[in-house]
Formats: sequence, C-alpha cells, structure tokens
Amino acid sequence: MIRVKTYISHSSIHGIGLFAGEPIPKGSVIWGFDEPLDQRFTPADVAKMTPKMKEFLSRYAYCERGTLVLCGDHARFMNHSPTPTCGNDPTRRFTLALRDIAKDEELTDNYSTMEDSWEPFAGIIEPERME
Repeated sequence: MIRVKTYISHSSIHGIGLFAGEPIPKGSVIWGFDEPLDQRFTPADVAKMTPKMKEFLSRYAYCERGTLVLCGDHARFMNHSPTPTCGNDPTRRFTLALRDIAKDEELTDNYSTMEDSWEPFAGIIEPERME
C-alpha cells in the first residue's frame, strides 16, 4: 500500500502515471506489500483465470519470487524509467525514494531491476511492458 500522499494524472511517459502529492525525502518508504489490499498470485492461480483477468495482470502486476504481485491501490500506475525516482529496499519488501522527490513529480521505477523474470508464467501469461 502507498505510504505517502500521491495522485494519478496524465503521464508523458505512458498514459496515466503516479505523482507525488507532497515533497518526499530520499529514503522514504513509498510503498509496501500489505495484504489483503495487495495480492500475490502463483502460476497455478493465474492458469485458472479468464483471458481478461490475465490481460489485466499482464499490464498491472509484476513478478517477484515466482509470484505475480498486484498492487491494490494506485501504485500500479507507477511507470518505468531507466532513471527512476524509486527503487526496492535490499529486502525487496518496500519501494523507497532513491532521491528527494518534488511535489507533482512523477514516481517511477526501473522495471528491469524491480522485478524478476516472468519465466514461471511462461505459456500461461505474457507480460505487457512499456519501455
């Protein structure tokens, strides 16, 4: 669940993005996995889903430790950037501000370092990723 004030708006990166609703100091926790709002799905779970559900997950979930993680809040609108404002803590339990982030600045993450390979889901679902 998002731990700082944010809002969604038009993004110059891709469609809709997540933006800082207040200044966020470097090192602040931006997001943490909180059940039941946030959910994890195994390959067996996903295999039972309808094509529409799989399409939704391919767009908004990310792969971590052999599961797909779906953020239940606006965190799913965080876009990719090769120079992100946010990143994982060493335990990968939280998303942190990598630097001071100004109010109204888009919150981004580097998908290639944020998530694991989707290999456990090969033949079940393919990720939709924007560069």
